[in-house]
Amino acid sequence: MRYLGIDGGGSKTSFLLVDEYYNEICHIESGPSNWLSVGADAATQAITQGISYLTERPNIVCAGFAGAARHDSAAFYKEVLESLIPEAQIIIESDAFIASIGAIGVDPGILLIAGTGSIVIGRDKARNMFRIGGWGPYFGDEGSGFWIGREAVREALRSLDLQASTEFSNRIAGRLGLKSISEVVSGWASGKIGVPEIAGLFPEVVSMYPQEPSKSILTQAASHLRSMVEIASKRVGLDDWRRSLSGSVAAHPVMRELMGLEFEQPRHSPEWGAVIWARQHFTEPL
Repeated sequence: MRYLGIDGGGSKTSFLLVDEYYNEICHIESGPSNWLSVGADAATQAITQGISYLTERPNIVCAGFAGAARHDSAAFYKEVLESLIPEAQIIIESDAFIASIGAIGVDPGILLIAGTGSIVIGRDKARNMFRIGGWGPYFGDEGSGFWIGREAVREALRSLDLQASTEFSNRIAGRLGLKSISEVVSGWASGKIGVPEIAGLFPEVVSMYPQEPSKSILTQAASHLRSMVEIASKRVGLDDWRRSLSGSVAAHPVMRELMGLEFEQPRHSPEWGAVIWARQHFTEPL
């Protein structure tokens, strides 16, 4: 029996293939597969590329994708995978769900996820799952990589208006491959620049910390993430429970320091969480 776990997000897609004893067969990555931010064609290409690199064919697939909590998104991902691996049994979950299974299992606790987007997944004392945030880049995802990148672009454009120091705006423009930050508007309108590129500004912003405006942007982002964690903590309903984090933003030392909260390291990666859920879903009732 071969189990494939997939973690598909706004920055990359990870594929983990294991046998029935959890021995790793192959572990590979492809491009972003959040079809809501990169489009259906790019998402399909990333998934197709990853499947093509597998050294063996899976019998059971559990795939967690950004946006898959929506019915239309789940249907899209299932259709793509069924066309690529028609012989496999396929489970579609959200990327946040498989990340929580990997990080904290099915016991009470919370997982803060902040990468391209942001969300807190929790389980209360009755082991019921709940979520805080995760409403996407346009209406939510506060404190995420996209949120930080968007605020950085705003500050860069503001410095242009004020004819202030150009160092920050030049570095942000350079990271986006632009000659001037003023080109970001047309770049976004044309689709040359999208959610992944704006979220990809996080490393540039954090590299300039504690200079301003990076310090203010990251401090506000950390405040948003801490607020989500505090809201979720009240809903768990226990004094003793696991609190973990995942994602390039949440796990960065600067962000952890600014949040000022204690977190345990995740037990397993999201793709391992997908594998664990696939195996338990079909062979080991919870």
